[in-house]
Amino acid sequence: MRVGRVQRQGWNGRELSTAAVKDVVDGPVPVSVTGLTGDEQGDTRHHGGPEKAILAYAQENYGAWRAEGLQIPEGGFFENLTVAGWPESAVHAGDVFRIGEVLVQVSQPRRPCTTLSARWAMRELPRLVQQTGRSGYYLRVLEPGQVRAGDPMTLTRRMDGSVSVAEINRVMNVDRADREGIQRLLASPELPPTWRSGLERRLTGVFEDDSARLGTN
Repeated sequence: MRVGRVQRQGWNGRELSTAAVKDVVDGPVPVSVTGLTGDEQGDTRHHGGPEKAILAYAQENYGAWRAEGLQIPEGGFFENLTVAGWPESAVHAGDVFRIGEVLVQVSQPRRPCTTLSARWAMRELPRLVQQTGRSGYYLRVLEPGQVRAGDPMTLTRRMDGSVSVAEINRVMNVDRADREGIQRLLASPELPPTWRSGLERRLTGVFEDDSARLGTN
């Protein structure tokens, strides 16, 4: 479990005000609808808020990155919670989990940006995160309370018709013209409104440009 304050960072030739570097805390840590006490966001336009209160990242992903030669330590993807047993393929948007006293719900996958590439001096890292689907996912807080490091993450409810975070990542970022996949996401009960409108535009042949967010422009 990690929280971070906004700090000025000089990474790979860029100056950033970011809370991406987070310190390990054991707890108990109070959690509100906006996230863990002591956690901040440097870019409040794109990060934070009730829909992105907590960022979870699968511990299994680190092993996969290491197997491919990428040595990034736990916490290196800026997550609040490094979770075991719940990779993107096992988690659905809308899933409700109990973690300690807190009830949370998966709101959306994380969409990577150039802060990752700046931190690790790898311009291609955001693209690799999208390509592999090892994105992590955001949690909204349904019931505030306290959490401690090591609290189990227990699934309590899954919505009918929901789709996995991995499937959302595949359609949003890899197989972007998959019409059946797009229709499946549009029929799912939990998806950000802006993503829905973007998917509807894809059905008309209009695709969004992600190059600025990924740093590939």
